[in-house]
Amino acid sequence: MSHSIHSSIKDLQKDIYFGTEFLNRISFLREDNEFICKSLLHPSTRFIFFNKQQPLIHKKYDNKLTILTNENNQFNVKEITNEEKTISISLGLKNLKGWDDILQRFINDNKNQNKDIRDDKKPVFLFMGLLDESTGLNLKELKMENSECENFLDYQGRYQGIAYYAVDLTPNKELQSEILNFISGQIQGELFFTYSRKHYLSFNSKEAALFSHASMYFDWLNKNRYCVGCGSKMIPIHAGGKLQCTNEEKKSEDYICKVKNATVSNVCFPRTDMVIITIVVNKDRSKILLSLNKRYEITKMYTCTAGFMEPSETVEVATKREIWEETGVLSSSINIKMTQPWPFPANLMIGCLAEVEFNNKNEIIHLGHDNELSDARWFDVDFVRKLVYPNEAKDEDWNPEEIIIPMPESIAFQLIKLAVDEAKEFEEKRNVNKL
Repeated sequence: MSHSIHSSIKDLQKDIYFGTEFLNRISFLREDNEFICKSLLHPSTRFIFFNKQQPLIHKKYDNKLTILTNENNQFNVKEITNEEKTISISLGLKNLKGWDDILQRFINDNKNQNKDIRDDKKPVFLFMGLLDESTGLNLKELKMENSECENFLDYQGRYQGIAYYAVDLTPNKELQSEILNFISGQIQGELFFTYSRKHYLSFNSKEAALFSHASMYFDWLNKNRYCVGCGSKMIPIHAGGKLQCTNEEKKSEDYICKVKNATVSNVCFPRTDMVIITIVVNKDRSKILLSLNKRYEITKMYTCTAGFMEPSETVEVATKREIWEETGVLSSSINIKMTQPWPFPANLMIGCLAEVEFNNKNEIIHLGHDNELSDARWFDVDFVRKLVYPNEAKDEDWNPEEIIIPMPESIAFQLIKLAVDEAKEFEEKRNVNKL
């Protein structure tokens, strides 16, 4: 697993699965055409490939995400992982017939904001960011290497690092096949675009962040092909960072696009849907509320309370509402603990801890409001701790129902873990106070 069950909350707040800060996004350079041109053509630039938000992976190795470069012998797998069973594709894309033409065509379309930028089977390029010193690149070491060509980008003497691009090959099946054949000649094992969540949850943390970043953007770009204001074609500009309506009507107010002419329009920028997810405990931390969604009845996976935020809700209000709607329980104190990007398709999970004051009313469970759950229970914290730390279980029959909880990569698991860890701290403090 990419995250240990022993990760602390401080570690998770800066390095949670799907949310590791691996690239400096330098978003202000997306509209700098000179930078996009130089970064896209640079020998060291990394490319990851997608088909319908499905990343290209090689299954046989510990590093699963397929990463290619323009020039030969550029990619150092150590920038992604320190695992032993890894693969690095040494042959650069410059050896793929027509690759330079594809790059030059995109550079021209992006610069001129051509209406046909994603027509005629053209792949869509997304500038993701720069791996630089602020995100862990050892630039000094790179500068000392004796390389035949430049091994990092230096733009204006200020922005130095390795550019990462994601490429959506969905429109061009022929190019998909050419790239698959190009890579297949260099590695052994299966190579494919994966739709499996099992694979998405088995990336190392940096690969997971790259996948999440690109997948969310491509979901947004692919869903918004026509303007909601006037129905005209929408095109990606700023190397995939923004959408622009192509309506050029200027004569009649009835046909001027209100989206295109708005000072600020959230239609033109990516959106992230906010989801609150909450672990619910009682005041003395001896009980934890877990629920069983009807979708997971067969697997018996109990988890946290979760739901989408609604317009004009605070996180705290949305959390209380979701807990009551799903379980009937009335909560009081709400604390935000951690967040996690969740690329299915484009969510931000806001992890909270809610306390319930037991008074023979607040804690009563009622599942009849929205009929979403199959079950919800107040579990003893000792039982839940064994679900988190199964090695601590001494009795073989401690879990007769074979209840499970979500994977460690999920924020749900980390919130459950947080609750049992804090319960142990509470108990230790109580024992000290008794002395």
